[in-house]
Amino acid sequence: MFPKKYSKEQIILKLEAYCAYQERSLFEIETKLAALNSNPTDYKSIIAHLSECNFFNQERFAISYAIGKFRNNKWGKQKIKAGLFQKKISAALISKALSSIDITEYKSMAQNLYKKKWLSLKSEKNEFERKQKTIRYLQTKGFEYDEISDFI
Repeated sequence: MFPKKYSKEQIILKLEAYCAYQERSLFEIETKLAALNSNPTDYKSIIAHLSECNFFNQERFAISYAIGKFRNNKWGKQKIKAGLFQKKISAALISKALSSIDITEYKSMAQNLYKKKWLSLKSEKNEFERKQKTIRYLQTKGFEYDEISDFI
């Protein structure tokens, strides 16, 4: 079965709704364009229209992504950075997005996660293993060892 073919106007309406629902990166919009089987010659004009109408903005996306992943998913900067890199965000915007995270809130989050994990491992007999498991947990959440070692 052949995929449905949409007109340029229909694709624009679909992408406007897609972008209005939540912040999107240029990479996500291009992926959606490809999924809608858009004519490749229309890509630039569609993206230009969405940008002019302020439906997407790379900087706005990067900052909201960083703050959202930090507050909702409790991710550290390393994991956020990797996520933004996957979305094809520039290094300059990634650093700007990471700097938008409040440092005191960031350290407090890391400490709370450490305490929570430490308490959940109270059945662990070996103190060294308990500490290593807690550190590994925080590192998988994207926190750097230097940040963790401050409050261990």
